[in-house]
Amino acid sequence: MNVKLTAALLAGAVAFQVLPAKAEDTLTAAKAEGQYVSYGMSDDWVNLGTIFETIETKHGLKHVDTDMTSAEQITHLLAEKDAPVMDIADIGYDFTGRLLENGLAATYKNASWDSIKEQYKDPEGRWASSYWGAIAFLVNKDKVKELPQTWNDLLKPEYKDMVCSRDPRISTYATASVLAAAYANGGGEGNVQPGLAWFKQLRDSGNLRNGVVLNVASVQKGECPISLVYDFDGFAKRDATGMPLEVIIPTDGTVGMLFAQYVSSVAPHPNAARVAIDFLFSDEGQTLLAEGYAHPTRDVTLPDAVKAKMLPASAYEKVRFPTNLESFSGAVKSIAEGWDKIANAN
Repeated sequence: MNVKLTAALLAGAVAFQVLPAKAEDTLTAAKAEGQYVSYGMSDDWVNLGTIFETIETKHGLKHVDTDMTSAEQITHLLAEKDAPVMDIADIGYDFTGRLLENGLAATYKNASWDSIKEQYKDPEGRWASSYWGAIAFLVNKDKVKELPQTWNDLLKPEYKDMVCSRDPRISTYATASVLAAAYANGGGEGNVQPGLAWFKQLRDSGNLRNGVVLNVASVQKGECPISLVYDFDGFAKRDATGMPLEVIIPTDGTVGMLFAQYVSSVAPHPNAARVAIDFLFSDEGQTLLAEGYAHPTRDVTLPDAVKAKMLPASAYEKVRFPTNLESFSGAVKSIAEGWDKIANAN
């Protein structure tokens, strides 16, 4: 390890040892740092762009953003341990186990910690989830006349070459869809086989469309008549495209995916990172997330205009959340390995 890299690592470690105890002192130190760097989703994801702009307006902290998947995030952090770049990140729950295994998250219990339910936070304070999303169907009503309502509906002949999904070995969207289908067919975290069998049938029937990258552009071009997405992302795609898209929460249940936020264990701007994390979990931050159609994890009173844009609570009565990190991570691994065997057998 060279001298510069050693100094950078020590600087990050020392910074976490001397963090101020009082909020006003943290804010003063944060303003001296002047900026923070985040890894994760793009600015149009759950209203993150507006949230970062608000933090800058309120506290004068510049935000530097690098978009990447949860898997890429882990790879970057491991590579940068000796020369840290990132301060905070937004990561899928399915990758949180790897985050902790590699010691990449610092212990920090944000200012709203006590009002966050136990299921949405790490007992040691290494992460907390500020929002969640439900796996849903996004349907183009111009191309699909009879709207699917359940997971097994997607297996019907009338949906041949209409269903778009990513690969469950590399995508949280697809992994959570397989798990939701497992629940709908008598399985669950401890038995993902019914979900894998469902996804195989979806592929073998020809209902799963090949060669399409599931994103806004594919929806705009009409390539994805029925897309498996997070509900909040579906609403955002509808707003972005102006197309006749409808978000459907499967009536036989679905999976509620958590998204975790954390501070890097070697953050170059630890105080600014704490200020940003505090804002995400504040009432204002939670409301801004809801404006991006995400589901806040804290019980906050949302404005009527925001509530009116969202589906009613009754639509989410059959949402299943991860049992715990170990069980959910095991299910994700089983799905990835199981689909790898199926894919390679053909």
